Amino acid sequence: MAKNTQAGIEDQVEERSLQVEKGKLKPKDAFGIMEDWIIQLGEQKAFLHPNLKQWMWYDKFHDEWVFAGCGVGEAILLTIDTVAGVKKLPQSGIIADWCVYRQVQELFGPLPIKELQNKIDSQQVPEDILIWSTRATDWLSMAELVENKIIDQDKKK
Repeated sequence: MAKNTQAGIEDQVEERSLQVEKGKLKPKDAFGIMEDWIIQLGEQKAFLHPNLKQWMWYDKFHDEWVFAGCGVGEAILLTIDTVAGVKKLPQSGIIADWCVYRQVQELFGPLPIKELQNKIDSQQVPEDILIWSTRATDWLSMAELVENKIIDQDKKK
């Protein structure tokens, strides 16, 4: 599996589940390696339980995995400093299409990346915001979003 992101892992679990359903893969081969389903988000670790399709956070203090309260396509996992949390989507969907942005210490979203693109283009939000994308593993600046092709580079001046 390529570098792990929430969007990448959610895509992978759906793809492998389909392969299992079609008989192309055995469940053990599709989901057997736990490390394939773990992502590092800031200072926190998250794990997508591939059979339950539920996200879990690693609780360092108790040395155990605890349910995050969301499944595939339901919420954006994010961290602020050492605090982990989720922002529920208004409706279930493809997680790669969604983001959250942060202006000073206030969070906005989740909102579709295209909607954020429109807000930036129309100067409804300043360009010094930080954005959490499910295709990354930490807060990104506008320049990093363009560089990672999360925001459409052709629209940026």
